Amino acid sequence: MTQKPHVLFVDDEPRVLDGLRRMLRGQRNRWEMSFASGGAEALLLIAERHCDVVVTDFRMPEIDGAALLEKVRKMSPDTARIILSGQTSADNVMRVMTLAHQFLNKPAAPDEIVEAIELVLGAQETTSTSAGIISDVSGVSTLPSPPALLAELLSVLEDETASASSISKVIEGDPAVAAKILNLANSSAHTAGRRLADITQAVALLGTNVVRGLVLLHDIVSVFTERVHLPTAWLNALNTHSVQTAQLANRLSTGESWAPHAFTAGLLHEVGQLVLATSRPDQFGIIISEWRQSGEAAGAVANAPGAEARDTPALCELESARLGTSHSDAGASLLSLWGLPSDIVEAAAGHARTETPTTAGDLTAAVALAHAVVEQDFGAVCGTLPTSPLDEETLGPSERHHIQRWRAFLRTPR
Repeated sequence: MTQKPHVLFVDDEPRVLDGLRRMLRGQRNRWEMSFASGGAEALLLIAERHCDVVVTDFRMPEIDGAALLEKVRKMSPDTARIILSGQTSADNVMRVMTLAHQFLNKPAAPDEIVEAIELVLGAQETTSTSAGIISDVSGVSTLPSPPALLAELLSVLEDETASASSISKVIEGDPAVAAKILNLANSSAHTAGRRLADITQAVALLGTNVVRGLVLLHDIVSVFTERVHLPTAWLNALNTHSVQTAQLANRLSTGESWAPHAFTAGLLHEVGQLVLATSRPDQFGIIISEWRQSGEAAGAVANAPGAEARDTPALCELESARLGTSHSDAGASLLSLWGLPSDIVEAAAGHARTETPTTAGDLTAAVALAHAVVEQDFGAVCGTLPTSPLDEETLGPSERHHIQRWRAFLRTPR
C-alpha cells in the first residue's frame, strides 16, 4: 500500500467512538481513521471512499453489525472486516463469525485492536499488487470440499454424541474445512491473543455444538462444483497430496519446537489453489490445463530418442503471468487474513521453492521438503512437469530416516 491504510470504526454509541479516537490517537501516523455513528453512515462513507478495514460494533439499531458486514462484503470485497462487540447470543456469534475476519470482545485493549488491524492489513500486503486478487482473497468466505469428504463430515456431525476428537479426525482429511474451523477459532473472542494451529483444540474451543451449527446451519463449507478444467479428480488429488504432505511434515518435525504446527502447515500449504478455484474458477482451470499440457509435451519430448530434457514452467509461474499472483501468495494471504499462526502462513508462501531444502531446519523448509517428496512419489500438483527425481543422498540423515518411515507407513495396510 503506497498510501496510509484507511480504517473505518462504526458504533452507535458516541462515547465508544470517542474512546476509540483517544485510544488510537498514536496510530494516526500509520492509518487514516474515520468514525461512523451507525451502519447507514458507514455505508455512505464506504460509497464515497475506499476503506481497507471496517471495525464495527454488532448491536446497532436499523443496520446491525452483521448486516453491515454483509453489505461491505458485496460493496467492497477487498475490505477486511472486524467485529468489536460485547455480549451476543450464540446464534448471533455464529452469524458474525461467518462474516468477520476477526472478532474482538469489548472492552478490547488498544494493543488488541492494533494487532487485529495490522493482521488483516498484513494479509492484504502478502498478496501481490493485483487488486483483483486482493478482492478475491478478502471475499472468500468458504472453500470447496470434495463431496465424499463433506458427506462424511455431515454424517459425523449429525451424531449428537460425537466428540471433538472424532469430529477433528474427519476435518484433518479436508484442508478446506480445516482452514475454516481454524479461522473461526482464531477469529473468535476466546483465543486471548493465542494463534491456534491444532484442529482438535480448535473444535474443542468452539465446542462441538457450535461446530455442528456452523456446518449444518451457517454454510461455512461448500461442496465442490466440477468444471471442464477442474474435475473432482483434481480436488481429490490435491486433498490427498495435502494430507500426505501433512503426515510427512509431522514426522520431519520430530523433536523440534515448531512440531505442534507441522501437520496443519502441511495440510494447508496448497490452500491457495482452493482460493483461486473459488474466486476465478474458469481462469484458474485454464491455467491448470495449460500447466498439465506443457508437462505432457515436455515428457513426450524427453522420451524421444536423443532428445534433451527441457524445462517447463511451474504452476506458480503460469499463475503469476496470467493473474499477477500465485496460489502460494493467495494461500498465504488467506491464512493470514483468517488469523492462522505466522509460521503456517510462511510455510504456505514458501512451499513451492525452486530448490528443495536438504534439511528440515524450520517449518517452512519441512513443508517444502515434504511437498517435494510427495510430488516425486505420487505426482506433481504444482511443480515442474515431468517431476524430477530428488537426489535423496543430499538430504540429512534424519530427513532420510523420517522419509523412509513415512513410506513404510503408507505401505502398511489399514
